[in-house]
Amino acid sequence: MVITMKFKKIIITTVIILIITISSFSIYTYNNIKINEKTINNIKRNNKKLASKEKKLINIKENYNKTVKTKQKSYIYKQQNNKYEKIGTIKKDVILELETIENIGLDNAYFKILNSDYYILYKDVIKNFDTFNKRYLNYIEFPLEINTKENIKYYDDTFNELFTLNDSITAKVIVNLDNYYGIDLLSRLVFIKKEDIANEKEITTNTEIAESITAILYHFIYLNNDNSCNDIICHSEEQIDSHFKFLADNNVLTLTTDEVLKFIKGEINLPKKSILITIDDGARAENFIPFLEKYGLNATLFLVSSWYPVSKFSSPYLEIASHTHNMHTTGVCPIGQGGGINCLDKDIILNDLKTSRETLNGTKAFCFPFYEYSDYSINLVKEAGFDMAFIGGSTKIKKGINPYKIPRYPILSSFSVGYISNLVLG
Repeated sequence: MVITMKFKKIIITTVIILIITISSFSIYTYNNIKINEKTINNIKRNNKKLASKEKKLINIKENYNKTVKTKQKSYIYKQQNNKYEKIGTIKKDVILELETIENIGLDNAYFKILNSDYYILYKDVIKNFDTFNKRYLNYIEFPLEINTKENIKYYDDTFNELFTLNDSITAKVIVNLDNYYGIDLLSRLVFIKKEDIANEKEITTNTEIAESITAILYHFIYLNNDNSCNDIICHSEEQIDSHFKFLADNNVLTLTTDEVLKFIKGEINLPKKSILITIDDGARAENFIPFLEKYGLNATLFLVSSWYPVSKFSSPYLEIASHTHNMHTTGVCPIGQGGGINCLDKDIILNDLKTSRETLNGTKAFCFPFYEYSDYSINLVKEAGFDMAFIGGSTKIKKGINPYKIPRYPILSSFSVGYISNLVLG
């Protein structure tokens, strides 16, 4: 019996020990499993954070470019107190130039807009490879400084809204229109209503501006030693190359017709070394294009639009304007060489001029055939929708002149680089 009782005690003790051991092991295993689950969850969270950061970095890099475009209406930001604060709004499809970022990282989520204190969020833009007009950088600023009111709108050159800013801006005037000032902001030319100016003041400047500018006129260029034209308005390849090289070497600003009109109206100031290159008629005019592109010069072709297709003269350096659609014919009228624009029926002339404008993408610039004009023809040119017209005259273009009698200097085959130099630098 004694042995039996001892045996029972041993069995009971053993069972108790086993129970305690199993319980301890279970608790340990449970706790260990919980710890492992927590570790796994932490790893998962860290992996998600890492993946999110990697995705964000990829998106930042994908959206950054020297030039971008807004993909929706969004905000403009300014860095204040180490934070990016909303300072304005910007419309969709607005092109912006950005500051260079050498090594893009996660701290570059806000792209700095070139030459400004403002930023755009990476999510709000896409890469853009279009360009926009930067010719305003060639103009001479007016001696006028303005301060804007706060929370006002800024517009493009067609007066469509671009963005608003809550900031007051201080800027110099680049373009002076009747109701708007043009200023350099966000690295582009923008316009602000004069009613949104808080104050303005005149400033002192020593920069010289052009009081007058020159327009020159070429006709036909003959390449590769082609001597088939001995007329005084036929130009050799060598003559054109030497003239254009001179203009390029001397950093002469070659103008558009629109810039000439703005100069006449006093809306812009131009550097003293400025010139308008024009070409009349269209015969062999495509031969000027390689020289314009070689030297990076702008010119305007006054094309008789029924003679040649516009596509023949495609170049970013060549503006196409009107020389009538089909009225460049002698002997029609009893004035001078007899261009029809001075005596034909009003409806005939208007139909011709409107056809020319439509053919030439709505050009606003016109040139009278044979330099011949009258009050009758000028009034019809205005009625047809042209804003300006060119003649001959061999005089300089001055501010305030009649924009329908803009003079030009015809260039003859015998004129050397010295003649061009005197016109531009004299």
